[in-house]
Amino acid sequence: MRPKLSGKILFVFSDPGGAKPCLSLIEENSLTEAIAVSDRQYPFYNDFKTHVRIENQNFEQLVDSINPELIFTGTSYTSNIENQFIKIAQNKNIPCYSFVDHWTSISRRFYDSSEKMILPDKVWVIDERAREIAIQEDIDKTKIIISGNPYHDWLRNWKPSISKEVFLKQLHLHNLNTKLLVYAPDPLSNVKGKEVYGFDELSASTDLVELFKTHQKELNQWNVLVKAHPNQDRSKLNEIFERHNAFYLLSEKIDTNTIIYYADVVMGFFSSFLIEAAILNKPVLRFIDERTIYDPILEINVGITTNKNTFIEILSKISK
Repeated sequence: MRPKLSGKILFVFSDPGGAKPCLSLIEENSLTEAIAVSDRQYPFYNDFKTHVRIENQNFEQLVDSINPELIFTGTSYTSNIENQFIKIAQNKNIPCYSFVDHWTSISRRFYDSSEKMILPDKVWVIDERAREIAIQEDIDKTKIIISGNPYHDWLRNWKPSISKEVFLKQLHLHNLNTKLLVYAPDPLSNVKGKEVYGFDELSASTDLVELFKTHQKELNQWNVLVKAHPNQDRSKLNEIFERHNAFYLLSEKIDTNTIIYYADVVMGFFSSFLIEAAILNKPVLRFIDERTIYDPILEINVGITTNKNTFIEILSKISK
């Protein structure tokens, strides 16, 4: 069971994987004194009741002005805002918890710029497997709490605020019968994807575009809505997807849950996006290169694994 939270808590996050669980925890625990801070703005903030303050400097002064009883952080790849607040919490003897939303690079999330691991008082992880990985990566087991993902509980009760017709019009798609493949490629090239996994989002996306070129008859009813990760270099993806008119690189302002809700099929590699799609009862594909050398979510059995050789057949089966 997830621990209950109470009192004046300062929540700090950057990536969506940390932001959504933190905002869900505020609602789950009815934290009327909670304050949420981020260095990034996202459209999904509007789905939650809590106002998110955008802050990029003077963090220590901010903590002094708030005087929280607890600091609770996400754990982001591309921002060090959470680690800065963990340090501040330690220096000011403020209890500090952090939530890890995935099974990958758990300990790396707590390294500062000098390559020193700085841990909070408690590290919340999503399941027993994540706990085991964290221990293997030298995180003190007495600090680890299995909490599940609060955002997944919140998501089960979510409904879109707009109709499918309105949604498609926003995308300038006017055929209500068009089939939508939502493709959310993880930014693997940011972490030396070809070395670690055997492929990256650029090679996989190139394969996907080639499939649409060579199998036009089988795929002519499909449009591919590409939901790039916030940490992704969109220009590199755009160079690939502009080669075929079935692909739409979505604006960052388009709501993620609405995209999933109106999709016919959701596809990616290892992202939590796929787990969220499964929660919303969508067919899930994992477009994994046949040369893959590491699959971090193999054990959790989400979706059907496919590659460029099986994609056409499997897409046809699961979309009927």
